[in-house]
Amino acid sequence: MKRRDFLRTMAQAAAAVGAFSLEHPLRFGLRQAHAATGKTLIVIFQRGGCDGLNSVVPYGDSAYYEQLRPTIGVAPSLESGIQLPSGLLNNTPALHIDSLFGLHPGLQPLHELYLQGDVAVLPTVHYPDASFSHFDGQHFIESSASDADRNDKENLDGWLNRYLRNLMQDSLGQLPAVSFGSSLAQSLRGEVSVSSFQNLRNFSLGLPEAEENALVDRLLGLYNAAPAVDSYNRQLVHWAGRVVFNSLDVVRSLDPDYQPDPAADYPPGGYGDQLKQAAQLIKEGVGLEVASVNIGGWDTHSDQGGGDPNGWHGRRLNEFARGIKALYDDLGTLMNDVVILTMTEFGRTARENGSLGTDHGNAASWFVVGPSVSGGVYLDYADGIDPQGWPGLSEDLLYRGRYLRQTIDYRDVMGEILGRFVPAVALPAGSAALSDILRGHSYRPIGFLPG
Repeated sequence: MKRRDFLRTMAQAAAAVGAFSLEHPLRFGLRQAHAATGKTLIVIFQRGGCDGLNSVVPYGDSAYYEQLRPTIGVAPSLESGIQLPSGLLNNTPALHIDSLFGLHPGLQPLHELYLQGDVAVLPTVHYPDASFSHFDGQHFIESSASDADRNDKENLDGWLNRYLRNLMQDSLGQLPAVSFGSSLAQSLRGEVSVSSFQNLRNFSLGLPEAEENALVDRLLGLYNAAPAVDSYNRQLVHWAGRVVFNSLDVVRSLDPDYQPDPAADYPPGGYGDQLKQAAQLIKEGVGLEVASVNIGGWDTHSDQGGGDPNGWHGRRLNEFARGIKALYDDLGTLMNDVVILTMTEFGRTARENGSLGTDHGNAASWFVVGPSVSGGVYLDYADGIDPQGWPGLSEDLLYRGRYLRQTIDYRDVMGEILGRFVPAVALPAGSAALSDILRGHSYRPIGFLPG
């Protein structure tokens, strides 16, 4: 094969018809097929800024209806005993949690898991002096950026990549991390090699099977040898080949006729497919430690839909919750070693706008799901640290008079998972490893995972 043809083939393999991308050339190593921790973290990012006040509905705060959302507010749950306010777009009631909170009716599949005690609801998560930019907000959160990092955002790596870096590298599985989507998630960018797929089934070298097998057989000997050390470009090509061949080997080993559990009702589309593929990787034991999944469509500046399950926001919430429940049903007892963390770059303005929507805001609702979770609503910190509770919605209590105040720092949510869900990593509060992952942030326990 001529040199230019080889390089073109490698480039095609890396692109893999848009199904695969590569990160950091010099840290790749073939892995044994077992996981370092035996645990898997799945992070779902709601990109666009999901409205927390209509997701986790504070119907027990009278300002929610009287001052802020007289039109698009979600009606109180029937169990709350709160009188239905007049003038709402839709009177479908919220799903009951307690006297203060309920869930949007579109979150019914997630509410089922909440009633099982497997969902931690965190309605007031964010970070101080937060950005109102979609790009910056996502970038900072996925990087677990310190205040100083914000001035050097182009060079940030991701919190999940730093987590992988702190594991015992030689004990990582064949495919320890996957970023689903058209590009590598910021949370997984960094020193550790990470694969990014749009669709596992589409990943190939783009050649007929016989030609692909012949090419792989010829090149495996070359790429299993030590890389040349006298040229960065040679090392880059060597690394790229090894990443492609390892990922190709893993994908080839997967059951081509795999079907989810019949109980799993995944929503159609990219989000459901990402979760379905994550479940297959977990079931087939490739050593998956972390997976990044995306669901967009949360920038609800107009016609948000209030409590209407068929409105814009209601449909997005139902797809979101349905996917989580399907993953739960698909994995069955394997969920005992899985935690799902959901996040978004910011919440929305407390007050509805003139277009029956909401604009970029501050604190947002995050969820943590799994049998390991101590279910409930978490508004403050464990052990009496910073016990702010619900910050309130009257104008004098809002941040800058417009936004829900943060009471929990998002890095403490990450720290709780890293410090308590994956004990084999030994990341207790105050450890150097945890401080490294959280960019020097001093983790404070919240309590949604047992200590």
